[in-house]
Amino acid sequence: MVHVTNKQIDLVAPNSLPIVGIRLKDGTIRDFEYSYDSANLVRSFILKDGGGVKMLERDADLVLVDSDGNDWPALDIEYDSISKS
Repeated sequence: MVHVTNKQIDLVAPNSLPIVGIRLKDGTIRDFEYSYDSANLVRSFILKDGGGVKMLERDADLVLVDSDGNDWPALDIEYDSISKS
């Protein structure tokens, strides 16, 4: 039996500003929900309004955006936010 422990986590940038969106390949920023399954080490980014545009990747990582419009590598944000939750 597999025990799934999905937990929604509020992501925060290193500058202490909240992450408010994820950058898409067309340059737009979309609202999303993030969850992390610590038992299986699986992360999920779900766009709230759906859509067919793919998420932007830079250096093999997704790009998250803080409330001031700054871009951040998702893995850096996730690691810091998960360790503080």
